[in-house]
Amino acid sequence: MNLVKDIHKKILQIAVPITLQGLITSTINLVDVFMIGQIGEAAIAAVGLANQIMMLLIISLFGVSSAGVIFVSQFYGIKDFSSIRKVIAFCSLLALVVTAAFFCAAFFISDVLMQLFTTDVDVLLLAENYLRIVAISYFFSASTITLAQMLSGIGHTKEAMYASALALVINVALNYVLIFGHFGFPQLGVAGAAIATTCARLVECLLLFFLAHSRNYPVFVSLSDFKNIEQSFIYRYLKTALPVIGSYTCWALGTTTLMAIYARMGTDTLVSVNIFNSLEKIAMTGIIALSCATGIIIGHELGRNNIAKAVSIAKEINIIAVIFAAVIAVILANFIDPIIGLYDLESGTRVMARKLTLFFCLLLPLITVNSINMMGTLKSGGETRYIFLVDTVCMWGTSVPLAMACVQLNFPVVYVYLIAIGGGEAVKLTLSGVRVVRLKWAKSLT
Repeated sequence: MNLVKDIHKKILQIAVPITLQGLITSTINLVDVFMIGQIGEAAIAAVGLANQIMMLLIISLFGVSSAGVIFVSQFYGIKDFSSIRKVIAFCSLLALVVTAAFFCAAFFISDVLMQLFTTDVDVLLLAENYLRIVAISYFFSASTITLAQMLSGIGHTKEAMYASALALVINVALNYVLIFGHFGFPQLGVAGAAIATTCARLVECLLLFFLAHSRNYPVFVSLSDFKNIEQSFIYRYLKTALPVIGSYTCWALGTTTLMAIYARMGTDTLVSVNIFNSLEKIAMTGIIALSCATGIIIGHELGRNNIAKAVSIAKEINIIAVIFAAVIAVILANFIDPIIGLYDLESGTRVMARKLTLFFCLLLPLITVNSINMMGTLKSGGETRYIFLVDTVCMWGTSVPLAMACVQLNFPVVYVYLIAIGGGEAVKLTLSGVRVVRLKWAKSLT
């Protein structure tokens, strides 16, 4: 009983701030879509497509930093601060390289990137303009994500929540001023939204660094930490990190491919998917936070070599996850209509967005268990190569082929989503569940 209470307490301490931060970040996206939606459906589609590049970057950065969190959480379990700083130094270098590559692509060949998704001239022009401006924010987002992830690895998640809250306020205020031209500012439309996002990300980054530094958390590195990165450490890190990065990248490219498939089904379909994605991200914040908390809590115990306790925690959290997912699904299902009603949409687009959200609610318990197994339990024990294999099989061997087949058969987008995503998640449940039950993940990496 004491173990159960302890688990619940730790989950609340770690997951609640992550959830609130995720809700704030998702709300920024939702508000962006809502405010841009006042301009027209072409603007919604354009921003949604441009943000696919941002999504690819964010997921790649999560891949880089998530591998670091595996080590940081276990090193923190034994209070090895020197090794923690070494991990953070190497993660920062990798994040800089990845971000620079994305910036160059988004800034210099935005037209080429957007033409991969759509041929609608109006959407293309808006998307290219938005992408070039928002590309500047990539460096701010990279710094924020890397630092926030490292802080979560040592159990500090409130600071990122505070920074995201300020970013939300600034983003909404600047959107109001720059999109619509209030208080004497020019009416910039989609370009105004891009400027607002960039400014908000800069302030978010600066505040997070200030909070972490003022509280003396062991996450700031010096030149000596970079010099202390030995070849043996790089090999050990990359052995764990490359599959994580590959897994995130595989998933991101698959999701982007699915978005391209939806975009080819028509602008109205793309708009409905973008609105649904905004709702999906809000619903998933709690799930992702619970998965992150699972990985951190189990990682601390594995670092201390408390294998039996780590296994018990994994079992308890899976039970919590199913109940949590069911509650979120019921809440979202009951609030779909009032939320979608806020948008100025054609009736057909509104119906598609509603059905997509309902099908997501149906799949949510399955998605949640998979998230806990993959992002939490298996990753905490360094099972990154197996995670990469499962993600590749489920996305590229199941979801993408099923989506392409459904489109060829002229299925409506709601059934394309249900069959493609549902099929991938069903396969993932089988493969991840077997690995969790066999306890191959229950080991220390320190």
